Amino acid sequence: MPSKSWKSNLYLIFISELIVIMGFSFVLPFLPLYIQRIGNLTNDDAALWAGIAGAAAGIAMFISAPIWGTLADRWGRKPMFVRAMFGGSITLILTGFATSIYAIVALRFLHGLLTGTVAAASALVATTTPRDKMPFAMGLLMTAIYGGNTLGPLIGGILYDKLGYETTFLITGGLLFIAGLIALFFIKEKFTPPATKEESASLANMFKLAKSRKLMPILGIAFALSAGPSIISPVLSLFIKELNPATSAETVSGVAFFLMGAMATASTLIAGRMGQRINLKKILIFSCLISGILYLPPMLAANATQLLIFMAVMGLFRGGMISSSSTLVALTTSPSQQGSAYGVYQSFSSLGAAVGPLIGGALAPLIGLRAVFGVTAGAFVVTGLIIAKLLTNVNLNKPDSDNTQGQTKIFDTP
Repeated sequence: MPSKSWKSNLYLIFISELIVIMGFSFVLPFLPLYIQRIGNLTNDDAALWAGIAGAAAGIAMFISAPIWGTLADRWGRKPMFVRAMFGGSITLILTGFATSIYAIVALRFLHGLLTGTVAAASALVATTTPRDKMPFAMGLLMTAIYGGNTLGPLIGGILYDKLGYETTFLITGGLLFIAGLIALFFIKEKFTPPATKEESASLANMFKLAKSRKLMPILGIAFALSAGPSIISPVLSLFIKELNPATSAETVSGVAFFLMGAMATASTLIAGRMGQRINLKKILIFSCLISGILYLPPMLAANATQLLIFMAVMGLFRGGMISSSSTLVALTTSPSQQGSAYGVYQSFSSLGAAVGPLIGGALAPLIGLRAVFGVTAGAFVVTGLIIAKLLTNVNLNKPDSDNTQGQTKIFDTP
């Protein structure tokens, strides 16, 4: 339930999530290089195993997210937010002590089971923010996510070069622990359990919600938006190493992710403001189609400098896609069900994050590292067409909510 202190809560969630995502981004973009070093693998084999590790985390989160979402609606969203941070802290510290690629895959699976900070934070924001401020609040949350994704790789790349992988994992775990303490002691939630049996927290009600006419298309979009960009995740740092073998792949990769994240952060802020004036369907379709075009130039990169420029441009419209789709969830479900809604949203997003790396890792040995960018471009174009098709008959001008104050127009009524 929104309260007068929603702004201070929102800013505390922003700070906590910024720290967490920055910590995740210290290590995750460089996981293929870490796997390559641990297993003494070739680029192609490292891409394959990085894809398997990414898929393990995604599949685990696909399984666990609905359960955590149900518990969020039963016990409160704040406990789930804190749990995700402390869980991530433990798994990342353990990853720093891994001695084999099999241990890394197992720990990535455990990481997927215990984390899910984005879904937890989204549900917490959605239930403590007035509905007419939802696009702004979600835009700010996505800014924290992309801001963390921007700063994390840049700092992480430098830490890897100076301190090594193991120490960087320990630092990351410490950051997540600090963020968990901030959430535990300073974020406030006035949680009220569902008053009716129909809205009570249960897996059965969650599946019923997922199959609803309004939410199901959004879940399909969440899957596609997560799968698309994650296709290149097992190959990007390896591609940079291939382009410039004499330079530090960690530092250059960090700069690449920094540039892409900076652009995505800017687009998130813009989309958060535009979402209060322009229907979100148009923002989503436009962002997907343009992103598809922008993923093609990296195939032609002759050196790391050119790739860095292309990576910066690639991030221009990514923030608009994610913040808009996340806002849709808040505006299509009642406040008492938003823990479940974001749980199942995270589940489908995680499934996409599992499928994407598998596709990229499997295709890299077959078609080469460059061609994987072309596959990602095609995935974004297809996603834009799917959005245009699936959301044609969805009318969200009147959200199903017990609080319809400040409703936001999302789609044109057909």
